[in-house]
Amino acid sequence: MLRDLAALTPPLVVCGAFLVGVVLFLRRQMRAGNRSEDHDDETDIHDGGSNADTDDPKAASPGDRGM
Repeated sequence: MLRDLAALTPPLVVCGAFLVGVVLFLRRQMRAGNRSEDHDDETDIHDGGSNADTDDPKAASPGDRGM
């Protein structure tokens, strides 16, 4: 009986550590409060923005895009 328990100890320790990690991760992700927003406004494309390369002569003009 003790040999069976000794054989199961390493997988149980790994399983316990994994479950503790999942709980801590979920607590951190689900906590209410001050969540940091994406402050990288340069990469955001706004409503009137365009992602066309203006230096590219093959880029579509506003008339070609159907706007």
